[in-house]
Amino acid sequence: MNLQNFSLLALAWAALIPAVLGIAQLCGLRLPERLTQRLAVAHAAGLLAAALVLGGLFVQTPERLVEVATPPLLVTHGYEWRVVLLIDRLSVTYMALVALIYPVIVRFSRPSFHREPGSQRYWFLVTLLAFALTSVSLAGNIDVLYLGWELVGVSSVMLIAFFRRNPRSYQNSLRALVYYRVCDLGLLGAAMWIHHALPTADFSHFAENASVPTAAGVALVLLFATLAKSAQFPMSPWLHRAMEGPASSSAIFYGALSVHLGPLLLLRTSALWMPHPGVRVAMAAVGLLTAVFATLVGHTRPDAKTSLAYATMAQLGLLYVEISLGLHTLALVHLCAHAGLRSWQFLRSSSLIQDFQDNPLVGTDVRLRRRARWELLLPVRARQSLYLAASRLFWLDSIQWRFIARPFLGFFTWLATLEDRLLGGSPRQRNS
Repeated sequence: MNLQNFSLLALAWAALIPAVLGIAQLCGLRLPERLTQRLAVAHAAGLLAAALVLGGLFVQTPERLVEVATPPLLVTHGYEWRVVLLIDRLSVTYMALVALIYPVIVRFSRPSFHREPGSQRYWFLVTLLAFALTSVSLAGNIDVLYLGWELVGVSSVMLIAFFRRNPRSYQNSLRALVYYRVCDLGLLGAAMWIHHALPTADFSHFAENASVPTAAGVALVLLFATLAKSAQFPMSPWLHRAMEGPASSSAIFYGALSVHLGPLLLLRTSALWMPHPGVRVAMAAVGLLTAVFATLVGHTRPDAKTSLAYATMAQLGLLYVEISLGLHTLALVHLCAHAGLRSWQFLRSSSLIQDFQDNPLVGTDVRLRRRARWELLLPVRARQSLYLAASRLFWLDSIQWRFIARPFLGFFTWLATLEDRLLGGSPRQRNS
């Protein structure tokens, strides 16, 4: 089997198990717990085998870039939509990263969700995430990437609200949804702009499209689209709220894979924005601001998962700086190493405090004493003021809630009320 056919087969396998579990969820079928776990294990093992075979086939091919396209699946008004996959060093590396971390999460989740209410829903969302990440890693044009991007966002928001009876869970998932929607509008706008302004939407031709006058504008919109997924400044405050979800979903989403989609998109579209210094300066500025913001705020967080979230955010800011400087190989190595480290730390965070308490050398005193050397250079009053501002996220969360999230939610609440009036329904009937 050649590389082209096998890549399509790997994508089909990635979609098969979440499709089966999704149909069961829609039909209200309660599958046996052992069956759902075995399906997830088979899904993870199949993706791992597919990544290994795909990497071996890619190494054997003399081409550095292989493009795979299906026949047109949708033809309308002269536009043909087809699935386009791109097999190169970046896609093979990221798919291998997904295939290595995903089985670890599945193995960790099996005892954690034994007899847990809603475990079938959890397995559906995790397998859906694996399919979405496979789609993003192999995407050869902006259309396929947008499909996987949106599925990652949907599964992320639903896993944050996994414990539905906890009000904080669905409130925090709503916050994450607002941030995702705002920046996903940027990706949608970039996709429309690419289709109208550039000769082609395939990533393999972006080097030729870099000379188009609107290429810098498209690149800036793509940069904005990455801010929410990677929790970059100023779209940062939602990340610590995402820790309401299970530890396993936090590991795979906000430690390893989902949160690195921003750097992945920038690496994938680097041929489009590299010739434009303004875009690179804006990217570096975003990364530096995020690194400083996350470092200061992370020093004020008392719990392990939130501290890890801000540490992840700071490292992602450094990734943005590396990518803007053209250090793409270093950024890719940094991305893989950081994803592996954070996934282990997030999985370990749930039992970390208990281990400290069981340690006779520590006892019950598990306070984290973290003070950087540069803090000692500041006057005491300046240190106190900085700590107070950082503990309140520099008031960024409250400002965005007041001027972005509340108007966003209010607009759609008004639309729902208008719909009820036009259709003769009521909020009570809609909720039932």
